[in-house]
Amino acid sequence: MLLSIVHELRHLDGVKTNFMISEGEYLAPLVQDKSEAVASEHIYSDTTQIVEHGHCIFDTLWSKSIPAEERIKQLLDGAVPRETKILNNQDEIMKHIIHLSEVSSGLSVVSNHGRTKLTYNSFLELFMKILEKQRRGETKGIRWIMRIEKDSVNVVKKFLRLGVEIRHVKNLAPINFAVSKHGLIATVEEMNGEGIVQNLLASNEGPYIKHFSSMFEQLWKEGIDARFRIKDIEEKVGIAEIEIICNPVDSIARGWEMVRSARKEINIMFSSTNALKRQIEMGALPLLKKASERQNVGIRMLLPSSDKSELLIEQTKSNVPKIDIRTVSTSLETKITIILVDSKKCLILELKDDKQNISYDAVGLSTYSISPTIISSYLAVFESFWRQAELFEKMKEVEKLQKDFINMAAHELRNPIQPIIGFSELLYPKIVDQEQRRLLDEVILNARRLERLALIMLDVTRIENNSLVLTKEIVDIGKAVRDIVESYNRKLEENAKKLVVIHDGMKSINATIDKVRITQVICNILDNAVSFSHEGKIRVILKKEEQDGQNFLIIGVRDMGRGIDQEILSKLFTKFTSKSDMGTGLGLFISKAIVEAHGGKIWAENNADRGATFSFSLPLKT
Repeated sequence: MLLSIVHELRHLDGVKTNFMISEGEYLAPLVQDKSEAVASEHIYSDTTQIVEHGHCIFDTLWSKSIPAEERIKQLLDGAVPRETKILNNQDEIMKHIIHLSEVSSGLSVVSNHGRTKLTYNSFLELFMKILEKQRRGETKGIRWIMRIEKDSVNVVKKFLRLGVEIRHVKNLAPINFAVSKHGLIATVEEMNGEGIVQNLLASNEGPYIKHFSSMFEQLWKEGIDARFRIKDIEEKVGIAEIEIICNPVDSIARGWEMVRSARKEINIMFSSTNALKRQIEMGALPLLKKASERQNVGIRMLLPSSDKSELLIEQTKSNVPKIDIRTVSTSLETKITIILVDSKKCLILELKDDKQNISYDAVGLSTYSISPTIISSYLAVFESFWRQAELFEKMKEVEKLQKDFINMAAHELRNPIQPIIGFSELLYPKIVDQEQRRLLDEVILNARRLERLALIMLDVTRIENNSLVLTKEIVDIGKAVRDIVESYNRKLEENAKKLVVIHDGMKSINATIDKVRITQVICNILDNAVSFSHEGKIRVILKKEEQDGQNFLIIGVRDMGRGIDQEILSKLFTKFTSKSDMGTGLGLFISKAIVEAHGGKIWAENNADRGATFSFSLPLKT
């Protein structure tokens, strides 16, 4: 009837008052005794502010309402309107619980510890109906997430025997809920003990159902099958209690809290020296000092070896004198920081970005556990690294002794070599007998080889001690390369080998370099090329390239030999890397150090057809 009279009609649940409004007037009943009678008193106003306020209220209600035609269709079809409401009445609460269980094709339940017995006593019949439908293939049954403790094991077993799927989750939010594709019911207050719920949120609106269903599925993935949980409880097995901490602020706070709670020992293995540096800047050292002195806690710390580690160790020990620190080789460096306290608590922090200056930005996910199994496993890892660190320290001592010996031997070798060569060359023109001259030639040749070996040993020592000194000058490197090539060609005249210089039209290429050292690099590469090329030409290539706004000269040597063995290609420029019986395997190691000291790079690759190309770059100043 109203639809035939008014321009538009809408339905809205929960309307408890009446009012009318036009462009300039507002009218509402003050008291309405009977729903079908006109009120005896009204409020009337033509004040602009009240009229505007009334329009605002009406527009808000209008936007929340649904067309009358849609509401009539719902009523005629028997459809349930979409709504979300809070129930306080016990009869209404029971009615919604029963309705949800009757219409559901499958039910997902989350309940806290203490609600299991109440559910079994009060709603067992409803559960049985759902499970009976499941056996007939009409529903998907019941999935239930709860916290299973010793006192709830018997009831959980009963539910399992009935066919309910149950999983254990330790940390549950205080809310309890049941959700299906038809609706949702949830407690809106924290439930304690086994009392009946006083307030209930009920909804059949899609967004609410989708949200709680998603929450359930996430908890289900994280849950432990009830049978395994019960087995662990009955056998008194140490259960792996693990907490994933996503917030870096919480992770670091948890680590500091563990240190404060320590009573016997603290074991820390840092992922990098920067990780320790960041914690020092946050004020970790006073915390460790307090633990070691006031609580008499033993502290052991592992740190990857680096150029910064010695300074950080000194700083740490000066603030925490009783701490025991060891360094491990960088080859054993991990991407996690491990904190173990009293063999009872364990925190694993992931290193996300070591370049960050603040720990909160550098740390990723963290894992906290009080599981004896997990703690003993990581403690074994720590002890293994601790022993490795001890071996590493001894190895460094041996390496230092070795370097000192090589340095001393190289210097001692040079002292007798110089007079041997000098006196032999003075003696040479005085000898007429050819056989004696041949023997003297051999003495001079081998003395020079010994001299070169001593120089190589000295170079290696300087490189490893970071004491390689360059004497730089402006050099026409193009001319220098051509002079070296001509020198090699004179030696190779009787052989089929020939060196060819190729450049892109550059007549003069000036660079600030140590001419002697760069000549050493070029000769090292050319010696290898000559040794491994038995035919064809060796090409020396010069070209300019621009990289990141900087000009570089690229010097390459392309040979026609057998190429580089794949087994040694990746470690070609390290010490003693060679597949040949000739030489020491140190030439390319020294060459790399010289080139990098100039600000350049050196590399090698096999050619597509045959042979290999060794190249290095030198920066050119404009």
